[in-house]
Amino acid sequence: MLRSSWPILLIALLTFNCNPDPEGIRKPNILLFLVDDMGWTDTSVPFADMVTDNNRYFHTPNMQRLRDMGMQFTQAYSSSPVCSPTRTSILTGMNPARSHITNWIPGENNDSTEHTRWGLPPEWKIDGLGPNDVTLPKLLKQAGYVNIHIGKAHFGRAGTPGADPRNLGFDINVGGTDAGHPASYYPPYGAPDNDHHVPGLSKEAAEKLYLNDALTVHAVQLIDSVSAAGKPFFMNMAHYALHTPIQGDTTRLTPYVDTIHNRAQQAYATMVESMDASLGRILDALERDGQLDNTLIVFMSDNGGLATHAGPPTTNYPLAYGKGTNREGGIRVPMLAAWPGRIKPKTKCDVPVIADDFMPTFLSVAGLADQTPPLIDGVDLTPLFFRTGNIKDRALIWHFPHYWASKSIRDQYPGIIGPFSAIRYHRYKLIYDYDRQRAMVFDLQNDVGETNDLMMASAEITTQLMKTLHEYLLQVGAPMPVDKRNGRNIYPHL
Repeated sequence: MLRSSWPILLIALLTFNCNPDPEGIRKPNILLFLVDDMGWTDTSVPFADMVTDNNRYFHTPNMQRLRDMGMQFTQAYSSSPVCSPTRTSILTGMNPARSHITNWIPGENNDSTEHTRWGLPPEWKIDGLGPNDVTLPKLLKQAGYVNIHIGKAHFGRAGTPGADPRNLGFDINVGGTDAGHPASYYPPYGAPDNDHHVPGLSKEAAEKLYLNDALTVHAVQLIDSVSAAGKPFFMNMAHYALHTPIQGDTTRLTPYVDTIHNRAQQAYATMVESMDASLGRILDALERDGQLDNTLIVFMSDNGGLATHAGPPTTNYPLAYGKGTNREGGIRVPMLAAWPGRIKPKTKCDVPVIADDFMPTFLSVAGLADQTPPLIDGVDLTPLFFRTGNIKDRALIWHFPHYWASKSIRDQYPGIIGPFSAIRYHRYKLIYDYDRQRAMVFDLQNDVGETNDLMMASAEITTQLMKTLHEYLLQVGAPMPVDKRNGRNIYPHL
């Protein structure tokens, strides 16, 4: 079990090799504020070209504050419709198809010959990341960064080194394990022997604070300490919220009782507001410590909102469906980026970007662009941040060759829940459904809700997208569904 040993570790880090940066140049801090299962419209900041009901009743003033400080990305994507593949892509710059981490961890194969036509991939990286993987914090450490992980990790399988973020390059870990959700948001966050217990928190926090608040207290303390020592830091502030269990912050419930009738939605709204309050406290700490102007802050969700068959606490309208599906509701997420004095305030960017891009972007910001690994999929987003140019013309890829729901659920949502690959190039998105062995094509510019399948009407577009997707999956050796009749991999085809 992990212990709350980070104060001792921090002292050692800040007293060892604490030389100032050469020529008095301060390296910028990098803060990634990563939310779990937050939908595109689970905020009072509209990301669509319309104001939705969600935008009206969710209360996120600090997201609005961050939006006003910097740039809003209206077409940002997670690397996967589920958590671990996105989180590991952030650390490696590799798309899940390339890294072979294509499902959540542990993501035990739930295929059976009586329930599915195709098997699951015979080999995927079910253990997740390990000590031999090249990761963002490892590279930043070479430049003197203190690397801090707070909250949900979900990078590696239980019992493997990757379950502890410190084996992946983080110097300090508060609360991160192999678990994908907490046992509880209420102290003490589950019994110590519970696999989903949140460890590493101080006794004071674990006795009385809602989990979002407890993690924030530690984040603020660490920002204060590292800032006082004059060291640059990378903080992966990865809240467990808004993942299930849907357990609200009861101190924030009153405003929602009369506006939202569903109790799960009321609780969910307080979780959103509590997460937003955490963002505000962290921004305040950076400002108080004189670090706000020297910190790149990026806000994102690891996948779409929980809006599927499970009695959803939210909706992703105008996007279709949600987490775990191949539609925009599963992968299009809120993203904000701010850096006072560097990123122009109150700007918008409609260029499609993806979580794969964070590793090369953060390395560039740290002055380590030349250390970017060659075999990655992400690109440096700083030309968009600083409005100095465009990024290269490219397609975005998603690859989720897994069955994560029962046959009855899959039958209820044919072509939506199940193994798929997808590609977006400019305005068009192709989804290949391995269960039905057929493709769908949507014009996202005119049909963000993906209601009008253009496959038959746009043969040339369909053919080109399919060719690009097929070639990429072959190139990276992506784990593929297997035809159980002959043991052969199944690739997208017309």
